[in-house]
Amino acid sequence: MNLFYRIVDHASELFSRFPDYEVFIEEQHHSRKKDAPSGTALKIKEIVQKHIDREFTVTSTRAGNIPGTHRVGFDGPADQVLLEHRARSREGFAAGALLAAEWIAAKKGFFEFSEVIEEILK
Repeated sequence: MNLFYRIVDHASELFSRFPDYEVFIEEQHHSRKKDAPSGTALKIKEIVQKHIDREFTVTSTRAGNIPGTHRVGFDGPADQVLLEHRARSREGFAAGALLAAEWIAAKKGFFEFSEVIEEILK
């Protein structure tokens, strides 16, 4: 998900230069999920708002057993660009937790997962 955040950040910066494009965020989760929009959708909204100072919608769907799908769309007069992250299972979240545990083993303090990703990308 943290790589998706970076992609959304870069795309939002690019599309901020083209005011004809309208932004939208869509998210889907299983029907047992209580919050709507999810914290992830709100984080995506925060990222987009760093670059785009216009109103846009965040829609939420709760149905079935969807682990989590998040989309950011940039809709213009002639085309639409759609970014999507779709979790197939919780395995990716577990792998990220293990990666973070290995990364933090020799460190002290409080960190965000974005700092793990930042170090990997260097």
